Amino acid sequence: MSLSTFSSDFIDTALLQLGASKIKVVSGKQHVVDFDLEGAGKLTYVFTITNEHRYYLQRVRPYPMVQGRFAGVEEIVSFIARDARAFQAARQSKNYQSFVDSTRDALALAGDLEQLFLAHNVSPKDLSALREEFSRLRALIHSMGDASPAVKAPAAFESDR
Repeated sequence: MSLSTFSSDFIDTALLQLGASKIKVVSGKQHVVDFDLEGAGKLTYVFTITNEHRYYLQRVRPYPMVQGRFAGVEEIVSFIARDARAFQAARQSKNYQSFVDSTRDALALAGDLEQLFLAHNVSPKDLSALREEFSRLRALIHSMGDASPAVKAPAAFESDR
């Protein structure tokens, strides 16, 4: 058994113990992991194990978000466990779908910005105006966080398993 196969099996077993509802392995190196969010859809991750035993992780559902590179099995399992618990808690909010929709809008905005940059020679003045708007939006997000109560983890996810 190769080290990458052992790592894959270890990660998959740990994620199933954490509540993953489905794990699909593609070509032995890429894993698609689903967690059910009980009435709020699925939480899906894709991770790839390289030949150098590095792990690249992306959350693809409810919205795509690159999570980065991880050096070891424990790091990736710990990250997914924390993230899944956070989504389990967040789904309890009556504003969950609005949050997901807002995040998708923000990601679409990033795509629009990229297309603007790739297709047009935008003036420095207009780019400065964009940066000011983004700065205001980030400040608004931070002030909302400061003014809002924290989300508590659901009982089933209170402790690391």
